[in-house]
Amino acid sequence: MTIQSHPPRHAAHLVLYGGLAAAGLAVAASAVGYRIFVEESRIGPGFLPLVARLLLAVLASVLLVKQMRAPRAEQEPSHEDVDHTGRTTEQRTRVLRRVFALLFVTLLAVQYLGIVLAFGLLVLVISTWLEGRRPLPAVLMSATSAAAMYVVFAVFLRVPLPTGVFGF
Repeated sequence: MTIQSHPPRHAAHLVLYGGLAAAGLAVAASAVGYRIFVEESRIGPGFLPLVARLLLAVLASVLLVKQMRAPRAEQEPSHEDVDHTGRTTEQRTRVLRRVFALLFVTLLAVQYLGIVLAFGLLVLVISTWLEGRRPLPAVLMSATSAAAMYVVFAVFLRVPLPTGVFGF
């Protein structure tokens, strides 16, 4: 087994990392509308989305540059191209594309469902559809994630979260 200094370049990765960088910058720009700082120089509701999306844009840009510098990929995946779960690079890329699409749908759903419910549904869909988890553990994990998000942001940090038609 040989170790490569750079993973091979795939066109799908270039598109994906470029899209993630662009989406990160776009959402970071929209976070400014939620106010980054409020009175007494306290952190406002737009601070965390701004930082998280800027971080996404920076990391995706780093991966994009790394992919652009990598040699072109071989046409056929080798047996070395399989990760510990048995997924090939193509399968991992497909999952990553689906996660990216789900994030976009989740952002659209936030205005109707609220961020807590939309985030919980995102975790549920990723864990069942993309990761193949059983429904009951996936529901428990998504409910726990949504509850933790609510407690951290709404209760402890007192950040007003976008609510949907259900009021949470």
